Amino acid sequence: MKKFVVLALFSLIGLATMAQSLPINIGIHGGWNNTKINAKHLKVDSHGGYMIGAFARINLGSLYLEPAVNFAHKESGIKNEYSIGKFKYSSIDIPVMVGYNILKLPIFKLRGFAGPVASFVTKDLKKDFNTDKMMWNGKIGAGVDVWKVTFDIDYEFGLKKFGDDVKAPKSWNLTLGFKII
Repeated sequence: MKKFVVLALFSLIGLATMAQSLPINIGIHGGWNNTKINAKHLKVDSHGGYMIGAFARINLGSLYLEPAVNFAHKESGIKNEYSIGKFKYSSIDIPVMVGYNILKLPIFKLRGFAGPVASFVTKDLKKDFNTDKMMWNGKIGAGVDVWKVTFDIDYEFGLKKFGDDVKAPKSWNLTLGFKII
């Protein structure tokens, strides 16, 4: 058992050393979203939600590829002639962004990015609508990195309707992250 623990420890140290020499960053991020979901015959307001997740950034010179896995909670206010309420849902989002480093200094980067987002609805809190459990979205945005801290702002838009009576969602997202590696 001791030999296994020692071998595992040396393997982890070796992997950590190798990861530091590769052009890969791994980190965590979280943030706020403001989502608007339009539906037939309803007045809709945008409401705030949140997201938390992890990302891996593969640096390829001025370009980079950034896949991530996020848990997101989104809301939109709805109103018709009879009632007022909220349309809420949670999802696991898997964005794959392709980015370009516009300005790349030793401790500061300014970047732009775009790409697809696969979104899997995990919890739909409004049963009055027939909604899809999987959506494809697009995302475009910009971000800055200062040392290991990242800040992104982006616009996410649905590429298809969310359901029979519900149009594609649109969201503004603000995200703060930290690169662990």
